[in-house]
Formats: sequence, structure tokens, C-alpha cells
Amino acid sequence: MQISLKSTLLELTDALREYIHKRLEPLGKILKRLEEKGEYSLHVEVARATRHHRKGEKVYYVEVTLALPRKTIRIEQYDEDVRKGVDAAKKRLQVAIEQYKEKMQEKRK
Repeated sequence: MQISLKSTLLELTDALREYIHKRLEPLGKILKRLEEKGEYSLHVEVARATRHHRKGEKVYYVEVTLALPRKTIRIEQYDEDVRKGVDAAKKRLQVAIEQYKEKMQEKRK
């Protein structure tokens, strides 16, 4: 699985880039069984939703897009910390992938 990163109004440091790859690469193992005609690509956008950092507000935005054979899964997550946003988006994406797999297995039967 290839992961492409994009950042908006936020500097994408090497530490953040490594953190995102470390968190999202295990999803490739789940998708490995679904791969029929090649590798999937995961597009991740990390952004600051506002230019002002106000305490307690959700100012970071994480968007994850995964194109599957018959469906595109898109997850949006707002959080006060970019790393927490990545973790929450990963959990939501994992649930969506599992639902997709179950649906595909039902159709095959």
C-alpha cells in the first residue's frame, strides 16, 4: 500500500511524516487479502483548520481517502492534536475497511 501525504497550513516534519506512516501502514495487511489487480494507494491530508490556535478547540484536520474497487472510503477527523487526529482517523478507517470486507464476502456467497 502506498501512502501519499499532503499538508496545508502546516509544516510536515520528518517526525510527523514517520508517525503517519507508522500508524497507517498496518492497514495494508488488512487490505492485502483484498488486492486483486494491484496495490491500493492511501491519500492523507493533514491541515490546520484555522490560523489561530485557541485552547480547547479542534484546530487540526486529517482527511484519509482510500479508493477500493467498488467504493471510495473517505474519513475526515478534526482534533486538537494532529497525532490524536491521525489515530482517530485510523480507527474509523479500520472499521470502514472491515465493513467493506464483510459486504464483499456476503456478495461472493
